[in-house]
Amino acid sequence: MKKILFLALLLFIPLSSFALDAELTLMPQFDFHTGDEFDTGFSGKLAFNLFPFTVRGGDKIGFGAEGALSLVTAQTLDPTPIYSGDLSLSYLCRLHDRFALGASAFGGLWTFPAVPSKNSSPMSGILWGGKLFADFYLLPELRIGAFAGYSDYVYKPSSFAKKIDAGLCITYSFSRGIFSRAAVEVDECSTEPVFPVFYSYYNDNPFGFALFYNGEENSITDVKVYVYIPEYMQTPSLCAEYDSVKRYDYIEANLTAFFNETILESLASHKTEGKIIVTYSSLGKKITSEQLLDVTALNRNAMSWDDDRRAAAFVSSHDGAANKMSKLARSIVNKNPQNDPAENISFARGIFAVLKAYGISYVKDPTSPFSSSETASVDFLQFPCQTLLYSGGDCDDLSILNCAMFESIGISTAFITVPGHIFMAFDSGVLPENAKSVFKDGRYIIQDEKVWIPLEATVCQETFDIARNVGYNQWSAANRKGQAALYPMEEAWKTYRAVGVPESDADIELPPVDKVLRYLR
Repeated sequence: MKKILFLALLLFIPLSSFALDAELTLMPQFDFHTGDEFDTGFSGKLAFNLFPFTVRGGDKIGFGAEGALSLVTAQTLDPTPIYSGDLSLSYLCRLHDRFALGASAFGGLWTFPAVPSKNSSPMSGILWGGKLFADFYLLPELRIGAFAGYSDYVYKPSSFAKKIDAGLCITYSFSRGIFSRAAVEVDECSTEPVFPVFYSYYNDNPFGFALFYNGEENSITDVKVYVYIPEYMQTPSLCAEYDSVKRYDYIEANLTAFFNETILESLASHKTEGKIIVTYSSLGKKITSEQLLDVTALNRNAMSWDDDRRAAAFVSSHDGAANKMSKLARSIVNKNPQNDPAENISFARGIFAVLKAYGISYVKDPTSPFSSSETASVDFLQFPCQTLLYSGGDCDDLSILNCAMFESIGISTAFITVPGHIFMAFDSGVLPENAKSVFKDGRYIIQDEKVWIPLEATVCQETFDIARNVGYNQWSAANRKGQAALYPMEEAWKTYRAVGVPESDADIELPPVDKVLRYLR
């Protein structure tokens, strides 16, 4: 018996590493001898089984080694043990998450010791038999059941004993117990580079996708998928949840994450390590699975033009440097009223004059994906404070700066896009029904119950009126071809929330008031 158990352990150690289902079963049983030689009695069997083959999607074929001890009694014989060992072949059919039926056939050797009081010699021979059993799964690794079988202890000239067995079986699976690992694994996973400026966007919008396979032999419940990237997250983010998933089914999850603001400190693209966490309940047992996840975090100025509204994330009305400039413009205009048809036109004129006096300039970026229509490529956009510190930028940088300054003094703005170019528009503050009488030149756009004034920020060293004319002409030419779009900032922010950078309160040198006044008049 000890040898059988030792051999079973030697088999289990290497085979368990291949994720075979390795089980140990204890079977107390009651023996009904079919002949008159022995009385009915109790016996027990210990079996070790491996199930390396799966058929029909869930049924299993396995083999094992069994050792048994049976006590036989008769009127002239005190309880005497029969030792036996056999090899078995089993078929297990999983009918339900918690129920299974099976059958096994076995063959081996038996031995009966000498009985001195009867002057009998030891006897031995071969045995064969089979059994049917039904199991109930308490846990993935533990099940109980009942069985009935037949055994024939062959001996010449006639069988030593024939019996019908019935009893209980208690089975423990090492592969699903102490050596278990989660059977829900990532089958497919893809991620896109993360843009730090959209860190809040990823709360509800995915940066990747994962497909999972439920390799458990039963349905799982309360399935939850999390993403955790320690460098930029304090706690895991819940991406998907399912009440129940059938065995061998697939589940999918869009990967989202609740990034914190530290991701805005990313000055260069780099890879960061995270993990996908899947938790679920398998027959009442809580299981956690973790898979590594590599994510590329781009630099904080990175953006792609898949959606032109994305640039709104750079338009922060709380940018300290932009606020200083816009407040200077508002103060100068308030003290020096302009002869404009609407107050917002005067403030716009003041902002244009302040930036011109500051020395802001247009610097063309020939590699910009926007101008080359390569929308999937990564562009470099400046925050308002950066454009002021550099005293210039390209069309998107200058539009972002102007929009931030307008928004900081309460004037709504919008982006206008035409093929290969982006510029801005601001709310005139005039009601649509009054537009014709206020703006007799017709250089305006009515959309979303607002009267918008296009403004080309790249002609920053020309006059305000030229910037207005250029802006409207570009809109008009593209709009006639159906190639112009106007995106109100307020709407764009609902998807791409504006963010600021820590150094936005940079100490910039404001232009002299007298110089601003020269450009204002």
